[in-house]
Amino acid sequence: MDFPVCPSCHQSVIDDDAAECPFCGASMKAKPTSKPASTPPASDKKSPSAGPGKNQPSPGLGKGGSKTPPGKTPPGKAQPLGDDFPFDIELTSGKSAIQALPNPTKQRALKVICPMCDTPGFLPATAAGQDVRCANAKCVMPVFTAPSEKKEPVVQAKPPKASRIPMILGVFFVIIILAGGGLYAVYFIPQSRPKQLSEEDRKAMEELGGKKKSADPNAPKVPVGGVNVKDADKAEPGGVDKDALIADVLKMMDEACISNATRHTKPYCRQLAAEANAVTNNPAAALKHLDQLLAVGGKGLSYYQILPRLDLFWSEFAEGDLAKANESLDKAMKEVPNIPRHSRVRFEIAGRLAAALVAAGKMPDAIAQIVDVQSAESDAQLAARLQIITDGVVGIPSDSYSILPWKFPQSVATTASLINRGQSDVALKWATSQTDDDAKAECLAYWAEDLARRKAAAGSVDVDGKIAAAIQGLPPVLQARVWARAGCGRLAAKDLEGVSEAIKLAQAQLGQVKPPPAPPTMPEDTKLIRFQLPAAQPLLQAATAVAEMTFLQAQSKATLGDAEKSLDLAMAYADATAPSLTAAEQRHEAFGQLQPREQREFIDKVFKLMKNAARIRAVAGQYKEVLDGIKNASQQRFDFEKQLLTRLRGAGVGLNSKVWIIVNSRSTTDDIEKRDDFFTAELAGELIEGLKGLDEARAVAGAWTVKANEPAPPRPMLIEFNERLKKDPADAVKFVEGKGPRTSERDEFFLHAAAELAATKHLAKAFKFITAIEDPQEKQECYRLAAAIAARPRQGQAEEVWKEARSVTQQTDKIAICRGLIDGLITPEK
Repeated sequence: MDFPVCPSCHQSVIDDDAAECPFCGASMKAKPTSKPASTPPASDKKSPSAGPGKNQPSPGLGKGGSKTPPGKTPPGKAQPLGDDFPFDIELTSGKSAIQALPNPTKQRALKVICPMCDTPGFLPATAAGQDVRCANAKCVMPVFTAPSEKKEPVVQAKPPKASRIPMILGVFFVIIILAGGGLYAVYFIPQSRPKQLSEEDRKAMEELGGKKKSADPNAPKVPVGGVNVKDADKAEPGGVDKDALIADVLKMMDEACISNATRHTKPYCRQLAAEANAVTNNPAAALKHLDQLLAVGGKGLSYYQILPRLDLFWSEFAEGDLAKANESLDKAMKEVPNIPRHSRVRFEIAGRLAAALVAAGKMPDAIAQIVDVQSAESDAQLAARLQIITDGVVGIPSDSYSILPWKFPQSVATTASLINRGQSDVALKWATSQTDDDAKAECLAYWAEDLARRKAAAGSVDVDGKIAAAIQGLPPVLQARVWARAGCGRLAAKDLEGVSEAIKLAQAQLGQVKPPPAPPTMPEDTKLIRFQLPAAQPLLQAATAVAEMTFLQAQSKATLGDAEKSLDLAMAYADATAPSLTAAEQRHEAFGQLQPREQREFIDKVFKLMKNAARIRAVAGQYKEVLDGIKNASQQRFDFEKQLLTRLRGAGVGLNSKVWIIVNSRSTTDDIEKRDDFFTAELAGELIEGLKGLDEARAVAGAWTVKANEPAPPRPMLIEFNERLKKDPADAVKFVEGKGPRTSERDEFFLHAAAELAATKHLAKAFKFITAIEDPQEKQECYRLAAAIAARPRQGQAEEVWKEARSVTQQTDKIAICRGLIDGLITPEK
């Protein structure tokens, strides 16, 4: 569409019949001139902003110019942001303009006409009065404002030309501004060009930008930030109204879910929002989020529904509505086949799902869920620890649940979830239903520790004989382990007499266990193919039970000597499982370095096979197989003992000196059958830190210098991390990330650090630390846990967490903080 152009000032004039230019007054029929025929109207001279002066923009489209009359802004538009943005008035509306479609639908009945190209388009009724984009993709100025009310056009007589000029000017200026904003959005910020509205965005507009539902007159007034001065009697410590703050947080999560910034993580955001509504007794809102989860690309992620539906189950279960609870549980179970088989999420879901099934009286189904995924690998261990501190209560990650990693972490986590939700008796039933004795002992150990901590009387460890009755069918060595963990419960209750009672009960059971046999040695070559390793399981069970007792004994100087003897006993039980790693590796390497022909010659000579080729090949295969088995068993023994020494090194009043004696003697002995190189970098550095200021610390450093030919071992990662953290949290993060790719160990390291900072009221540093984490999933897990811990009533930092949630710009991070904030606000104190 072309407009007449003034021959003098070269401005476009919307009126086809204009005799004079409305801008400069020149004749529209005159020949082009370089100057306007007349000066601007006198009214424009009254204001300094009326026309271009020194250092002022011209009224044209050059830098800083605007087609809006000086001093005026079109109705409903924002004021310009500055001279560097000639089209800043339309930047926001151009980005969020609603796309008009060329054909009407049931949901798009509002008809609009583009003022630029006259193309009709159809919009949702809620788009009235908002910025929209023309249905014609080729329209040069596609963004305009839809009429606020749908009216039939009224034909009127043309007014006199003189009276049309103000209206013409206004329309002209609006069109120019709209054109400028549209061109700027198209050519300068192409990444922000709006696309056709998805179903999710349409519903979002109905929720936020359309005709809003009238407020419930009976609904409580919710103040921003959750602080309600009038209801101070309802407030938590610090003046925070918990109910009001929860309402604010849920609202923020709703808004974050529909933000375009979360387009690629909408299903995850919907999952967390559904969880938050479920745990705060808003089932209708939770179900709405679950519906949207599938509508926004979550069909391939339908298993995201499982955890929110389990939260709904527990909410309905607590209210006594078992029919609804079972319905929620059944819907969660339907999604189990869709869970990825190679990620930590399968472990995280399994334990929580099993706990709900046990509570619902479906024990066989619960056991089946756990058996299908049970694993002792590091991902499974971390998933179990996270479940313990987030399912039902909120706590700090701890490595004190057991001296050594669990063999059945998901079974233990299920026990913990039931206890956290007030189902201690059901947890006992679950523990005693385990078919493996180790699994049963691990579950009962957790249950007994909790029971002893909460309910045992001072000076005792059992509660009405419940623990003794529960462990009656276990072997003595496993009973000893349970008593030792029950003693840890009394230790948490600061009852040293109860700890002593637990030690006596554990020692009584260990007295029935056979003493450890002598460690096996590498057999002679002629006897190797008939060599059999001892059964490792009972020996490692005994070593673990004694290690748990060692930890308790190390808590008091009066029993520190007993702890040192117990540590020797634990090592002896582990030694009995296989030859030393050094001896096994030496023999394995010697045979492996031979060429195939040399191996056959060696086997023929050792076993006198008279060059029988078939027999030689068979015996050589057996020989290598036995060597592999011995080496693997020796490696397991070494890893077990190194882990044991690391965990007990600084236990209680201190076992550093004893650990150093073991490490030094075993690493330097000339007897290869007794040599194990425990002088690894991390353990050596930990010993130096633990013995700092003592002669033993210098001895460790000197031994390391001889052993590794280096001046000193690397500092322990935790020590170095903590020092960097004090100076710059971001540098501490880079230090850890520089150690290698993401692992479950790194995840746990970050989670523990974030939780400790939040728990010690260093919340600002915690958030600065988390912000520096590069991996999004690690970051969001840390945000959620730190927010939950800080928001607990005993911490009193809910308002600080809320401020952080409002300041974070990444919507998925915001959702994670909000989810943690909800957990912290509703968690009961243990």
